[in-house]
Amino acid sequence: MIPKSRPIYCLLAAALLVAVAAAAADQRYQQSAEELAKVRGRIDAVSKSIEHDKGEQDQLRAKVEDAERKVDQAGSEAHRIAAQIELQTAEVNQAQAQQAAAGRRLAEQKEALARQLRASYMMGRGGKAELLLSQQDPDRIDRMLVYYDSLNRARAASIQAINTEIAKVAELQRQYQSRLEALHALQDSRQKALSVLEADRQERAEAMSKVSQRIAGEAEELKGLQASEKQLGDLLEQLRQALADVPVEPEGNEKSFPEMRGKMAWPLRGDLLARYGDSKAGGRLQWKGWWIKADEGEPVHASSRGRVAYVGWLSSYGLIVVLQHEKGFFTLYGHNSAVTKTAGEWVAAGDVIAKAGNTGGYEQPGLYFEVRRGTEPMDPKDWLGR
Repeated sequence: MIPKSRPIYCLLAAALLVAVAAAAADQRYQQSAEELAKVRGRIDAVSKSIEHDKGEQDQLRAKVEDAERKVDQAGSEAHRIAAQIELQTAEVNQAQAQQAAAGRRLAEQKEALARQLRASYMMGRGGKAELLLSQQDPDRIDRMLVYYDSLNRARAASIQAINTEIAKVAELQRQYQSRLEALHALQDSRQKALSVLEADRQERAEAMSKVSQRIAGEAEELKGLQASEKQLGDLLEQLRQALADVPVEPEGNEKSFPEMRGKMAWPLRGDLLARYGDSKAGGRLQWKGWWIKADEGEPVHASSRGRVAYVGWLSSYGLIVVLQHEKGFFTLYGHNSAVTKTAGEWVAAGDVIAKAGNTGGYEQPGLYFEVRRGTEPMDPKDWLGR
């Protein structure tokens, strides 16, 4: 009896293992969801703290930031509408192609019906009655009647097919007209969105002009840059403390951030407008990272795997993304025109996280990139591959 019961024990054991594995998977999922909620809660707290500090900053710079936010929102809306227009145009073109195909099929059906009518006429104008009254061979008459009936059925089918084609063409015309009207409405919306975008850009330009006039003196410029650098340092320190007990760890056989030294991918390729250590503010300050030239809207990639620790605006840095990495490292991506990720989200090396821009009060579009260990800046040259 014991040998016969072994399969049952095996099945029970397998079921138990599956249940345990499922429970473990559910627990891992629950832990992941709880960790994400905890991380986002702490990032939000840091963001609110930074926003409170920014409330006391230079009001002119705050106007530039506000105008840049409006430009970002209007630009996103214009981009969304442009994508819809492109999709709608493709649908209209498809409807036109379907309409043309239906028209060709209708013409073919009409030609087939015309041939049948000509064949029927050739059989005699009198139709069946004439065939029956003609003193011809009965077998031949039967064959002719069968052929005649076949032609009539084919004729009826052709007529039905033509009616169906006419209905299809009418429906296609209705769809085409509806899509065309929707396309015109989208074009009107896009024009309004572009008008708003242009007005926001003008507002930003005016605010920047006032800032430029105000900081014409080196002392004012130095003061603004020092405040911006302090604000960034405070942000990174707050993030380091807030996320200390939810560290980033390498996955599987992945190398940790320190092990990627000299091998990391560039966030984007371009000429360097400023290098780490270069002078700014009349030589009183130095660049803490690289300013890389880029086209407006060019994709910005994560240089290494990490977690989005912050997304927001900072004076002089514009719209920034901060990634948290292993061993207390951060990478910073500034002057973006848009961000494609949210706080707490994991990103892999090479993922698109933002789009390059000129936010932060700059005319030249590009990307500002920093590598930091805690709050200590490090030369990107030592981290990025050739």
